[in-house]
Amino acid sequence: MTTEARRKKVTIKSLQEKKARGERITSLGVYDSPMAAIADRVGFDLLVNGNAGPMSLFGHRDPTTVRFEEQLILTQAVSRVTEYGMVVGHLPYLSYHTSKAQAIESGGRMIAEGGADAVKCEGNEHTGEYIADMVHAGIPVMGHIGMQASRKHEQSGFGKKGRSAQEAAQIVRGARAFAEAGVFAFIIEQVPAELATYLARTLSVPVIGLVAGSDLDGVYEISGDIVGYSAFRTISNKRLFADVGPIIEDGLNRYFEDSSRGVHPPEDQTLHMDTEEYKRMLEMVE
Repeated sequence: MTTEARRKKVTIKSLQEKKARGERITSLGVYDSPMAAIADRVGFDLLVNGNAGPMSLFGHRDPTTVRFEEQLILTQAVSRVTEYGMVVGHLPYLSYHTSKAQAIESGGRMIAEGGADAVKCEGNEHTGEYIADMVHAGIPVMGHIGMQASRKHEQSGFGKKGRSAQEAAQIVRGARAFAEAGVFAFIIEQVPAELATYLARTLSVPVIGLVAGSDLDGVYEISGDIVGYSAFRTISNKRLFADVGPIIEDGLNRYFEDSSRGVHPPEDQTLHMDTEEYKRMLEMVE
């Protein structure tokens, strides 16, 4: 039996079992079909379509301008080609905050229309009740705590969070409220490793870190950041596992030059018509 044949669809239960066994949960931010297909072949547990997708692919400089429909379209692109990984669709700014009914509708659409297996929500103890209503409605929810890009104005910018005892305690309270609301896992972003590790050890659900140390249930990175493919410059402190940007740019430069000089496409890539058929065509049209 091949490795491919033994693979099974990742579920909430299988993620919880991994945490219980002390096995690392692997996760990646993906936003288009080609990247999602590659990531699923590699074997990631979680394929997360976060708000960095519309930013890197659609050029949004601020996640507060991302529309729900844009996030939905990218989630559809990921889910259509994913067979094994759990697809998580992020709910963007103010798409689940105005009422519990809106939260259920947005979460339901991301699953029913977007093909997601779960949704991801930023927030704190004040938004826990909306999360609970989504969970009660049968919508699996992953929490996102620490630095929350769509709450950048409230949090005074992107940057690291939880450095002071007061701010760290506030993050802990928010995480506990989300856990009580029924989230099945967390992404914790840009916080001190001590805080992230504390939550991973005290919460019963998986805690996955993004710039939050490695002593967690798993780590999360954005695909564009680690392979050099984004509309914006890669964050300076990110580790590049590959740098496809210069490769793509070199290929486009070569195509630009050849097409400008009229030497593309070459003869062996040119389709020709049979001489007699061409003559017959001329008789028909002239």
